[in-house]
Parts: sequence; C-alpha cells; structure tokens
Amino acid sequence: MSFEFIRTGSRDGVFTITLCRQPVNVLHAPMMAQIEAALDIAQTQTQDRAVVITGSGMRVFSGGVEIADHSREVIGQLTVDFHRLLRKLQTFPVPTIAALNGSALGGGVELALACHMMVCVPDAKIGFPEIKLASVAFPGILMLQGRVPQSRIAEMFAGGDAMDGIEAYRIGLVNRLVTRESFDADVAAYAAQFARHSRPVLNLMMRTLRQAQGNTLETGFDAGQRMYLDELLPLEDVDEGLNAYAQKRPPVWKHR
Repeated sequence: MSFEFIRTGSRDGVFTITLCRQPVNVLHAPMMAQIEAALDIAQTQTQDRAVVITGSGMRVFSGGVEIADHSREVIGQLTVDFHRLLRKLQTFPVPTIAALNGSALGGGVELALACHMMVCVPDAKIGFPEIKLASVAFPGILMLQGRVPQSRIAEMFAGGDAMDGIEAYRIGLVNRLVTRESFDADVAAYAAQFARHSRPVLNLMMRTLRQAQGNTLETGFDAGQRMYLDELLPLEDVDEGLNAYAQKRPPVWKHR
C-alpha cells in the first residue's frame, strides 16, 4: 500500500514508518490516519517484531501538529484522532521506537513519547513551545508523568524552551543517542535486539509491561502467573527456546 504523507518498509523483522511531509513533517489529520493504517499493516505481519517511526530529511523528526488544525472548528475532532493514534502506539503488541533524526516539537514529541522507546541524534531539539502560542500541550504533560521529575515537566511546558538530545538522554527521556553519520545503521542495530525474538512472546511481554504499570509484586502477581501458565507455556517457541539453549545454537522461531 502506498501513502502520500509517509513511507513504509519492512526489513529484517523491523517495520519502518517514515514521516514525509516536508519541510518539517508537520502532522495533520490525513497524515495521522495514514500512520494508523500503517500500524494496522505492521500488526498483521508476523515477520515484523519491532516498529520504527522516523522522519525524512536530516534535520527534523516532526515540527508538531498543523497550526491551521488548531482552529476551534476542527481541533475537537483532531484531538480525538490524535489520542486514538497515541493510544495505538502505547498499546502496540510489539516494541515501537521513535528514531529522532532531528528536532521534535509539540505534537511531534507527543508522537515520540507514545512509542515504547526513543533514540535520537545529540543535536536534536526536543520541546513544547505551545505556551508561546497561548496553548497547552496536555497530552505531553500526561505522558511525561512518572518519566521525568515534576520540576522538569513544569520547566519544559511553562517555559517553552527546547532541550537537546544530550540533555534528554541525561534525564532518561531518550534511551540512546545515535550518530547522525551512521543514523540508519545505528537505529537498525538498536531495533534488531527486539526483532530477533519470538513474535507471540514479544506480544505477551509488551502486554505484561503495560499491565505492570501501577502494580506491585503483591497486586500484580496473580495476573502475571495466569499469563505465564495459560498463555506463555503452551507456545511452541517456549520449547524451541529451551532446546536451542541446551544445544548451544541460535533458536529458530515458529512464531506460535
């Protein structure tokens, strides 16, 4: 399937979505719908065991949401559509990685935050300038809860200034810094650590990670045990993993 505002591709178990709305890959309703449609494709392809979202060009991941779409006439529906996309990413059954090839602002950061992990180049600018436009980026505020200290959240949103990738990595917002010179290779190597695993086991792992949020060993143990006994152990790939380890060879997954 071809798209107007994104490119997609699949290689070595990694499904890649590239934002292609130059000059700064600004998000609007049609582009959001196309990202959702691409995620639906990735979800049905058992060979894809990780998803990467990145931007076209060398300087900008996404400049945010189209300013014209902030009008009172359309913003209500747009927030509904954007929320649906963010939740699809947050609950996606395989790891999703935002690969920031450059700066991300406003809604562009929110798109990245909805992914399970984030990598970026050191000189990327990451921030929420909405306060300078008399607006409030409430999805970003909500998604940052528990990820960075409240004082940094207040500084980012009430001040409106951007931080660079090095600072974002230092405070734990970014998982890894990648070089601009070897960006594609570095992102591929990062995604490969997830794409080498069994798809159904990854699905269970991602679901367990979601369900663990807000739980403790005491409150979450029973649900985790039921998943382990009733859903994980019946998989053929569990036997393959144990046999491969015992035989000192790489596993050959059947993805079932």
